[in-house]
Amino acid sequence: GLAERNTAKTIQSIWEEEIFSRIHPDDLQEKHLQELRFFHFLKSVPEKKRPDYYLIHNMRMRDHSGRYVHILHRMFYIASHSNGSVWLSLCLYNFSMDTSLSCTILNSADGQTLELEKQNCNDLLSDREKEILQLINKGKMSKDIAQTLSISINTVNRHRQNILEKLQVNNSIEACRIAKELHLL
Repeated sequence: GLAERNTAKTIQSIWEEEIFSRIHPDDLQEKHLQELRFFHFLKSVPEKKRPDYYLIHNMRMRDHSGRYVHILHRMFYIASHSNGSVWLSLCLYNFSMDTSLSCTILNSADGQTLELEKQNCNDLLSDREKEILQLINKGKMSKDIAQTLSISINTVNRHRQNILEKLQVNNSIEACRIAKELHLL
């Protein structure tokens, strides 16, 4: 397995850093991209039907000896907030024998499949949002960004909120990190 036999470990965090550290770097970037694409896909699905869909994605993870093995990653969004936004997700990781499986969205209610394109994520953020994120990455404050781009500080702050929402992060530092991983910066 991924760990030594007869061992167990409790991770004192809701974040997947322990798992991320085992994923092949190329596959980790692809995982983040496809999860974002899946999240944006679900926004177009009626709230009651969202739990019917899940994402499957093949990736490589290091086992206890450091060797990469093929893993099937499945992601489910299983609950939404009262305002309709996605709230709770579940990721499952299993060994995979089928390495040809591409990133796919499955509808468990009717068996329909939708293949996610393995393409760049340049369309996740608008050109203006990318421009603002680049300035944030350089350490610029909203006031300075507003002056540089000749827009109001309120417009800058609205773009910042949109960036955080689209990249599914809580702050600008995380947004810059994810944007770098996805080659948006």
